[in-house]
Amino acid sequence: MKHNGMEWSGMEWNTNFVPLFGYSMMEWNNITIPSRVECNLNCPVCDEEYEDEIHIFFRCTVARDSWCAAGLSSVLHNDAYQQSNAMDRIFAVCSNESSDIVGRVAILLWCIWQNRNDKLWNDNVQMPRQIGRYAFDAWNDWYSVHKLQSNSESRTTEANLVRWEKPALGWVKCNVDVAFVSGSGRTSMGLCFRNNMGQVMAGMTQWQQTVMSSIEGEAWALLLAMEEARHRGLDRVQFESDSKMLVEAIHMKRRGNSEFLSIVHDIISFMSSFLNFEVKFVRRQANSVAHALARAANSWSSFHRFENIPLCIEHLVINEMQNEHYHRRRPSPPSVCLQ
Repeated sequence: MKHNGMEWSGMEWNTNFVPLFGYSMMEWNNITIPSRVECNLNCPVCDEEYEDEIHIFFRCTVARDSWCAAGLSSVLHNDAYQQSNAMDRIFAVCSNESSDIVGRVAILLWCIWQNRNDKLWNDNVQMPRQIGRYAFDAWNDWYSVHKLQSNSESRTTEANLVRWEKPALGWVKCNVDVAFVSGSGRTSMGLCFRNNMGQVMAGMTQWQQTVMSSIEGEAWALLLAMEEARHRGLDRVQFESDSKMLVEAIHMKRRGNSEFLSIVHDIISFMSSFLNFEVKFVRRQANSVAHALARAANSWSSFHRFENIPLCIEHLVINEMQNEHYHRRRPSPPSVCLQ
């Protein structure tokens, strides 16, 4: 792909959503307005400033808050991406950021554009946290599908991540997940500690009457899991999360002013005091017990501990223990262990 006469190859564009998004970008400069229709030239979302492509995606207060909710505020405020028009900004991001960041930015911009159109034509508008959360979830879903379709050389590695595996002798495994129940206005989490036999040792669920972005919720849940492990006196724990972005942020020790990165900083500080706390990324299929607990949390009190296995996860645990018994253990992907 070329921009201003220069070839750009920072990301493989052989995907479905990227060409479609690129086509949408071309529409920005080709918007036609029906004749004899009086139009308000202010932004239909914030109604504060004249609407142009820079305002829509980068300066509108709703758009800026959406970037933060999606965990991308560091990209939005990067001095290297302050070009005078949207196309130049986007190509600067594409030229300098990883493919993951480029993909997340592309979907976020599409979500901001959709929200703008929904407000203009249907008088519906989403809150920035909802826009950011949807963008993050959409990227995770696309990423999961894309990775499953990757070449055969990577499929063996992928297979290691879709089946729950017992921890090593002397270690405890803690699976943790977050859930958002539509219409409840709650963010809930669930965690489960299991020994090297695969047996449930204990667990916890908790919910808050607040709506977080997905990535903030994942980070919040992991921090609570570490606090619970400390409360129970567990010092050799492998935590598993199905949030690739969260695990990478911990591994890279990312810093920033967003709420997500603030929680990541707390997690990193926690791990510096517990050197045998590890964090590992797994697929959703290998995290089904924690996911079931997170969804069931809304049926219990806002804070619920258990030592006996709840009925909602009993069948999942039994199936995982049986699968583990009949499958030969394969080497696991490297964990994140901060020294």
